[in-house]
Amino acid sequence: MALKRNGEYLALTQRVAEAQALLRQAGVRLAPTVEIEASTGKPLGSPGEEEYSAGFFQPIETAGKRDKRIQVAQKALELAQAELTEQRRQLAFQIETQYAEAVAATQKAAALDRVLALSRQSYRLTEARVREGDAAPLEQKLFLTELSRSEAQQAALNGLAQSGFLELKRVIGITPSDPLKVRMELYVDADFAAMAADFPSLAELQRSALQNRPDLKLLRLQEEQGIAEGTLARAEGRPDLTASVRYVRRSSQFPQLGLNASGAPVPLVDRANNLAFGLSIPIFTGRRTQGTVDAAKARQSEAQRRREFLESSIPLDVEAAYRQWDAARRAVSIFGSGVIAQSEENLIVVQESYRLGQLRIMDVLSEQRRLIDAQVAYIDAQADVTRALAELERAVGGTIR
Repeated sequence: MALKRNGEYLALTQRVAEAQALLRQAGVRLAPTVEIEASTGKPLGSPGEEEYSAGFFQPIETAGKRDKRIQVAQKALELAQAELTEQRRQLAFQIETQYAEAVAATQKAAALDRVLALSRQSYRLTEARVREGDAAPLEQKLFLTELSRSEAQQAALNGLAQSGFLELKRVIGITPSDPLKVRMELYVDADFAAMAADFPSLAELQRSALQNRPDLKLLRLQEEQGIAEGTLARAEGRPDLTASVRYVRRSSQFPQLGLNASGAPVPLVDRANNLAFGLSIPIFTGRRTQGTVDAAKARQSEAQRRREFLESSIPLDVEAAYRQWDAARRAVSIFGSGVIAQSEENLIVVQESYRLGQLRIMDVLSEQRRLIDAQVAYIDAQADVTRALAELERAVGGTIR
């Protein structure tokens, strides 16, 4: 949905279209010029003087300027496409992490709701025991305090979930009123088992990152573009030529009279037809574009230094994300091995023991708090796996699953 609705991503697609248009423009050859000229001496008292000419001028680019322009424009197109891929990588990370935040808050609120149902039952039991004089009023107050605390925590989580889904809609590019149906669950144990069985090694991920990271490709392209721009600037320092051909027709009439073939007097007229060829060369040196050459070298050097630094950082980024994902995955496996189920059973046993008068109210409240903490920690661990996997995919530069 985001690839169709996110405004920033759609804007970058237009940059690609712009680069494609400029690439076509870069291949356009210089247009010739046609010149037509007529002159007469009548306004200045020379009625017999007339001249007509037509010329054709063809600019000729030297030093392969057109091919070098195309190379620069091609690099600009590849840069725009790489920027689009980089935006897609960042957009995927934003959506996955925001999804994890919103779903985790929803699941925590649901888990608290289940615990609250048991707590309300225990509270009603305590309230009845206080009325019968079988329990101190302090126990009812303690229970009510803990119940209110859990309800407040649930309300905060519901608000966090709502704001999280609104932020998710913003990232996707839909309005707050648009419906958004998502799967309200994070990864389960079966997902982890299948993932771990077919997961690439750290070395494979690092090699893949050095090959596929769009931001690294961007810097490589910027480096290549700097070289291409420097080559074009040096070529622009070479003068272009202009070849021309011109036809000139002159006509001059003299006041003297001559005789034609039949002996009749006629005015004397001189007519001439000339065809001229020319080649014009502007006079300048290569220093004319030296500033542009130096600027292109500086851009190329900047991209090279940034590329070298990123190449040295990428393996560390991948390893850090991989370690984070592996630790979160192992934490979820521990929780999924029965910790939550056992905590729920423990709370039921403690509540029953309290009902029978074998335990104190503080024992019930403590066990209830332990269950809530365990459930929240389990959901946090699942969300950590989602976030860590998203960070790992961002570090690698592509989908792993």
